[in-house]
Amino acid sequence: MDQADNGAARKRTPTPLPLKPRVNFGKLDVSSLKRYQRVHKLQVGVPQTASKDQLVAAVTRHFAAQTVNDELKVIAAFVTAVQRRQALAAQNALARK
Repeated sequence: MDQADNGAARKRTPTPLPLKPRVNFGKLDVSSLKRYQRVHKLQVGVPQTASKDQLVAAVTRHFAAQTVNDELKVIAAFVTAVQRRQALAAQNALARK
């Protein structure tokens, strides 16, 4: 094997393994799972009769299929949203006093 072949081999990136979601949706209550189902328009049988296991399976599949194009942008938006919510909660607490 010459150096050109060796350099080409080093530049290859490994095929990413499918990631197992780190979120245990089984810990959510049925109302939260149904809200997720409604917001994301998931098809899981008849919504009123879907079991918790069916909802957990559908939510897990949907969540695992999501892709993030710009992870840093998403994290920054999340942090900003949390900070705004905390600031509003603090303002409301002061207004009640």
